Amino acid sequence: MDLQITATARDCAGIARDSTGRVVFVEGALPGETVNVELVRVEKRWSRARIVKVLDPSPLRVPVSCIHRLAGCGGCDLLHVAPEYQLTMKASIVIEQLGRSDVAAPEPVLRTLEDDGGRTTVRSAVLNGKAGYRVGGSHEVVLPESCGAVDPAAEQLLLEGRYGEATEITIRVGSRTGERLVLVDGPATEVTVPDDVLVVSTDELDAGRRAWIHEEAAGRRWRISARSFFQNRPAGVDALVEVVGGMVDDLGANGPMVDAYAGIGIFAGTIGQGRDVHAVERGRDSLADARINLDADRVKIVGSAVENWKAVRASLVVADPAREGLGQRGVEVLTACDPELFVLVGCDPGSFARDAGLLAGAGLRLDRMTVVDLFPGTSHVETIGAFLPG
Repeated sequence: MDLQITATARDCAGIARDSTGRVVFVEGALPGETVNVELVRVEKRWSRARIVKVLDPSPLRVPVSCIHRLAGCGGCDLLHVAPEYQLTMKASIVIEQLGRSDVAAPEPVLRTLEDDGGRTTVRSAVLNGKAGYRVGGSHEVVLPESCGAVDPAAEQLLLEGRYGEATEITIRVGSRTGERLVLVDGPATEVTVPDDVLVVSTDELDAGRRAWIHEEAAGRRWRISARSFFQNRPAGVDALVEVVGGMVDDLGANGPMVDAYAGIGIFAGTIGQGRDVHAVERGRDSLADARINLDADRVKIVGSAVENWKAVRASLVVADPAREGLGQRGVEVLTACDPELFVLVGCDPGSFARDAGLLAGAGLRLDRMTVVDLFPGTSHVETIGAFLPG
């Protein structure tokens, strides 16, 4: 079946319509292209397809040089797009999603990463004792011979480590400290890695063992436990703190702060300097790290889901929720803080746009936004929006 691609979906798949008018999402297709496809999934109102052949390529299409992506690795799904256009493409998706939520989108600032050495957290499947990447939409595993998307200290463990009967592993490295950790799903007794690497199993963590590394980012040192959330590269933390800090400096809000979905304390420990801060987080491991990373004299660490927390007045709210976003209840709780400035950090364009619409309904308008290419070579993107009353 030949299709004409007319637009881009929020996961960067191409959008087309078949002869019956049904929407077809085509992975790896770009607007303006004509592609021959085969269907891989058919639903009542839409289908998904894969490209058999690109009949009329976009000028923005480039050859994919990664042999593992060509073999099906699901990791870097935008390698077929010219690097200089990837962030523009992702920003256009954010703008389109905001339009669907009836939110006027300000012209976005586009921000790339500086001093980026690649991903420092890598989740991998294990096949015959070796770590690898899953094929997109499959349980099959590609065993890489190299991986330019990850930090060299993580790449060594990915390629050279041997993981016995484990089913999956998570590699976490401090690229600026040299510390390394491997979290193993399954038995850790047959794991072979260099002596400097801390190896811990999920069973050991469940039994109460603590394990962590340290990383340096945004001008300071952080403790990060094996299961705590941390951005997938320190250069990403540098960028997020710089962008949020710039918005706060430009727009004011010099009083108390709420850091919602605080994680290990990134924003409370940087933007919150010199302020009284409530840091709200429900993850046990992240809370333990936050208590180490933050100054207890000025930061009140609250172990609670944001949705269940009783709001306090604050001139600044910074919210960095998980992919599902704030939702109605999160917006209700955080807007009850009556902030002068609300900064929302979102890792999913659809959730960010929905939350922007909810914030607009609560009387906060999107004043400015920055789109950060936190995940180069992939369809993932981080959006930071500053919302003001009125």
